[in-house]
Amino acid sequence: MKKGKFIAIYGINGIGKTTQVEILVKYLQSKGIIISRLKYPIYDLEPEGPFIYKYLRDKKFRAENELTTDELQQKYADNRTRYEPELKKRLKAGEWIVAEDYIGTGIAWGLTWGGNLEYLEDINKNLMPVDFSILMHGERFNTAIEKDHRNEMEEERIKICKNFHRLLAEKYNWKMVNANQNIKEVENEIVKIINQFI
Repeated sequence: MKKGKFIAIYGINGIGKTTQVEILVKYLQSKGIIISRLKYPIYDLEPEGPFIYKYLRDKKFRAENELTTDELQQKYADNRTRYEPELKKRLKAGEWIVAEDYIGTGIAWGLTWGGNLEYLEDINKNLMPVDFSILMHGERFNTAIEKDHRNEMEEERIKICKNFHRLLAEKYNWKMVNANQNIKEVENEIVKIINQFI
């Protein structure tokens, strides 16, 4: 059986990734492709997943379990690594996977919180690469802000992270779409990229 493809969709929080990933999955299913959505980090994967979930959303938990940027990003990398055997198994069986966030997200947010690029690349270097990546670039939609989420409450930090995503897109040759169009226009741009790939 032909190996499945692994696609990553990147962008800042609240940019519309979930909507577009779901649309893309339906589109590729209509083409007869066996495909699923995967969202990183995988919160129900012990031990890192539940910790990351609480760390991002619970201020008291963060205060009681304070981590450096390097320590937190290591947990993200460990979460991705822990899921990798299952990911490889699914791809080997011919399933396509569209990941909402992946290595690039960790690097972008790690840099935003003061991390070192060389270190962030190093802790992720043994992870399976994606077949290709798409960056949804633009301003986030304020209706999607999650209250008390560590990465969503500071507007200035969101802007910094957006700029790091853009720089990483250039460094790693991600395809880029304008996320501040209407949903259908964004979909059309993504589908155009995907059609060149498939």
